[in-house]
Amino acid sequence: MVLSNNDGCVVARSKEAKALGIKMGVPAHLIKREIRHHRIQVFSSNYTLYGDMSRRVMTNLEAMAPRVDIYSIDEAFLDLTGIEQVVSFEAFGRQVKDAVYRNVGLPVCVGIAPTRTLAKLANYAAKKYPATGGVVDLTDTARQRRLMARVPMEEVWGVGRKLSAKLQAMGVTTALQLADTNLATLRKRFSVVLERTARELNGISCLVWEDAPAPKKQIMCSRSFGQPIRTLPDLEAAVAHSVIFRRRLHQLIGLAVPSA
Repeated sequence: MVLSNNDGCVVARSKEAKALGIKMGVPAHLIKREIRHHRIQVFSSNYTLYGDMSRRVMTNLEAMAPRVDIYSIDEAFLDLTGIEQVVSFEAFGRQVKDAVYRNVGLPVCVGIAPTRTLAKLANYAAKKYPATGGVVDLTDTARQRRLMARVPMEEVWGVGRKLSAKLQAMGVTTALQLADTNLATLRKRFSVVLERTARELNGISCLVWEDAPAPKKQIMCSRSFGQPIRTLPDLEAAVAHSVIFRRRLHQLIGLAVPSA
């Protein structure tokens, strides 16, 4: 697993770490016993490396598709209009997967569908089911519904924890049940956003394509104290505590302790 700035919280986990019950965002000091017991390999974040690897992946994707919308550092949407006239969607997905692995050395999963929400669902299946080989073509309506019947509703893109609880109270527990819920009911009881999600699950594209990401209004990397610091002795004590904690954590996870 990988820790956040200051080696504070878990921000990335392998599937093995997930299987052990390690939660996203949990403070590292709360799971010291699990780290020791299971000999979990823990790494500090390296955002310079991540940014470079992301750039290389996106460059490969842009060379293979007419339009690419970079959604995040490790995810992008490709416009495959016209691709099926040359090669099948699944074959193209495997070409993408093989090219990224060959040129960058990173394994990726590919989900293909008529809408972004369904594509995310296809990608979920590509990760979850090894038999897919990391590529799932969800352009067929019958296949969409079969998969949605198996996928928990909370795995749908954009459905958060609080929303999941409210939907479950209505008896909506799967992606298929969400797709089949009356659209007017979703708009009235929740929001137009959830209505659009249901439409997307039914193959109706509702999300705007962005060729370039919107400019960021602010870029910040900040660290804060747990309470206001008003005197120099308090500041010295807080900094000393942080240094001691970092040294102990590095020793715990078997990494080299940086010099003070």
